[in-house]
Amino acid sequence: MPEITNNNRIPDPIFRSIKAGWYSGSNVEHFASVTGLLKPAKIFALEKRHAKEITEEASDLIWSLMGSAMHSVMEKSECDESINEERLFAKFGDKVISGAIDIYENKTVSDYKFTSIWTYIFKSRYKEWTEQLNIYGYLYRKAGFPVEKLQIIAIFRDWSKSKFKYEKNYPKQIETINLPLWSDDEVESFIKDRIRLFEMALTMPDDDIPPCLPEERWQTIKWAVMKPEGKRAIKLFEDKASAQEYLDKAKRPELFIELRESDPIRCLEYCRCNQFCNYYQNLLKLRNAA
Repeated sequence: MPEITNNNRIPDPIFRSIKAGWYSGSNVEHFASVTGLLKPAKIFALEKRHAKEITEEASDLIWSLMGSAMHSVMEKSECDESINEERLFAKFGDKVISGAIDIYENKTVSDYKFTSIWTYIFKSRYKEWTEQLNIYGYLYRKAGFPVEKLQIIAIFRDWSKSKFKYEKNYPKQIETINLPLWSDDEVESFIKDRIRLFEMALTMPDDDIPPCLPEERWQTIKWAVMKPEGKRAIKLFEDKASAQEYLDKAKRPELFIELRESDPIRCLEYCRCNQFCNYYQNLLKLRNAA
């Protein structure tokens, strides 16, 4: 576990709780946890390579602590028909992966998430959640438990009682999100691809590992069709080819295409190994030069 700092001076009891090792990790040697398996290859490799040099600020871990506290409380809800916080393992060649599942009950794998209303509305984490819970489901099936359903129990940390009362489509404070169920073959293919990707990254020098993809950097990229002197886009596109096609059909020579990139939020605020990442360091140089 990285060194935990308290530069923001959160209260000592909370700081001690964070430092106490609330993460229910495994003592069994394994290549990756399920959550680790879903990280970008560059982050995975840099975190492994620089594990002893990485520090984390305690205040950045508050919601992780709250999630761990939630899991601890939910363990008390275990009954004869449920299994809570069970860590399971699967072997792929000489690589072992592990995952701790929040709760298995009624042939359903559930995971609790403290998350935001906007994540729910825009479904920005659904892909990652689908991958995570399908691996959990696979681990349970391999352990002999049937799995017919996957779901996220989303608890909104920014929920507003007044908005729920007056806004028609505002979610409840806790929502259940059902996710698609993959076959064993699909899960195995996904895991093997991730392992191959990580193994390749681990053979490369830090700076040679390809940077995270825009979506992995939590960055949106749009291609805007613009007119001279215009501040607002005539139309926005997900890729340059579509913007160019629109431009060709418009037959208006004054129009042009402009790339629009949001800030890479993960790099700037949430990546604990960015000090070792050449993409991040180059980004800082460009910002300082601007």
